[in-house]
Amino acid sequence: MATSRRLLLSFLLALLALLGGAPAPAGARAPRDPAVVTTDAGTVRGLVTDRGRAFLGVPFAAPPVGERRWRPPGPVGSWSGVRDATAYAGACAQPAGAELGSVESTNEDCLYLDVFTPPEGGGGKPVLVWFHGGAFMYGSGANYDASRLARAGDMVVVVANYRLGAFGYLAHPALAAEAPDTGSGDYGLMDQQAALRWTRANAAAFGGDPANVTAGGLSSGGLSVCAHLVAPGSRGLFARALVHSAPCGLASRPVAEAESAGRAFAAGAGCLGSSGAVVACLRSRTAAQLLKVPTTGAAPWWQVSGTPVLPRPPGEVIAAGGHARVPVLTGSALDEGTIGAAAVEAQGTPLDAVTYPVVLAALFGTDAPQVAAHYPASAYGGDHRLAFAAAYGDYLVACPTREAARRFATAEPARTFAYEFADRAAPNLYARTPDFPLGAYHGSDTPYLFDYRPAGDLRLDPAQQRLSAAMMASWSRFAATGDPGGGWPATPPAPYRPLSLAPDAVVLRDDFETGHQCGFWAGIPRPEPRSASVTGRALPERP
Repeated sequence: MATSRRLLLSFLLALLALLGGAPAPAGARAPRDPAVVTTDAGTVRGLVTDRGRAFLGVPFAAPPVGERRWRPPGPVGSWSGVRDATAYAGACAQPAGAELGSVESTNEDCLYLDVFTPPEGGGGKPVLVWFHGGAFMYGSGANYDASRLARAGDMVVVVANYRLGAFGYLAHPALAAEAPDTGSGDYGLMDQQAALRWTRANAAAFGGDPANVTAGGLSSGGLSVCAHLVAPGSRGLFARALVHSAPCGLASRPVAEAESAGRAFAAGAGCLGSSGAVVACLRSRTAAQLLKVPTTGAAPWWQVSGTPVLPRPPGEVIAAGGHARVPVLTGSALDEGTIGAAAVEAQGTPLDAVTYPVVLAALFGTDAPQVAAHYPASAYGGDHRLAFAAAYGDYLVACPTREAARRFATAEPARTFAYEFADRAAPNLYARTPDFPLGAYHGSDTPYLFDYRPAGDLRLDPAQQRLSAAMMASWSRFAATGDPGGGWPATPPAPYRPLSLAPDAVVLRDDFETGHQCGFWAGIPRPEPRSASVTGRALPERP
């Protein structure tokens, strides 16, 4: 009998071998396909090239459509088989941005992310989760190809979408009554938290260390990181923070103001009556209809403080030392305000001797004469555009960033590292400003860390390539260890000496405070989010 069984088994194995299905010899394994990864919701197949691996359009939350519009993100549904992850997902619903050359999107099924890894195997790599900018109204994670950064830094990079505009930041008492545990107005922030939770659950599958995650972002993406530093639901989801060109004091607006704007928005959409009727009406509107509802103010959509998701303004919490004590790498660009000046001119107001004081008065009111005296056009070669750009950038970004960095630096034991990006010949990412002297403008550091897809194949000269390599090395070391290394000292509370980043000239800047006139601005009332532009429209934050 035993002999018959052995003969039967031998025959079966031979048959399986003929069919190509014979099991591997004991101790041997079939080679793992690096393009296939199993997440907690299912298996995905991505792309493998000599640049590394890319898994594109991976869902991290349920589609926020229909009755799920203006609700916290739900868990992503599982799938069987292998899901294709070789194409970027669509951008979240947003209006067209004339200054950016971007087109309108009515897509609400947009909670997807992209994962980039080095080509090499192994695990335990640091992880960066990146949130794009765009005034909380524009942009897409799909704009950022992080292959170069992942490979150079031997790290895993996750780039996530989140709901924008009214879909991500509409606050209304009727919506808050539906969800007392979260309130309303912070749906985009909750989407980001869902992306961070997804990363914690799935980082190891892509070779990352779920306990070593850095949250980072530029502009409104950086302001989002400011919020994560203080939001209760974000605690423990990341170990370090990157805050690019995003002064944390501007990271939110109060719930009362946001709800007032929300009521006006609902009325503009034709949704009136009882709370239930208003919500039902708003959800019945198409995305295209909602994008056409008029809004007021330069920044109609913003994160909302005073909710269970974001109980207090991030700047206030950070000033009191109540934020997450994690290492922070933060900074700004040398010429932050040039895109503001370009926006003023693009919208029909040439900056000259006549219009300069008028524009200053619109922004600074009775303080405008002082500003004009401190920023005369004669100090900028007679160019009123550059005078306004310097005043605007110093007031809105440079000095508030310095103040936030100093607050972070007082919060021991975590250390803070500050920089100023200073390459005035950086590639121009803005579609409608080809001839404006942007210099080292807001977002100009983007192509030194990421390949910014809307801009096409940008060419960095050899010196810029060296700066890019140095930045990627510093950023990845910070993500790995909390210290960028390379002799970059931690920033003390005072004096503020950020590391100036220019091609072949990476040095500590000793005159930041005087160069940006921070002593003068200390006596001028700080801006509110709605004052982010004197033009009545948001800044053209392409990156």
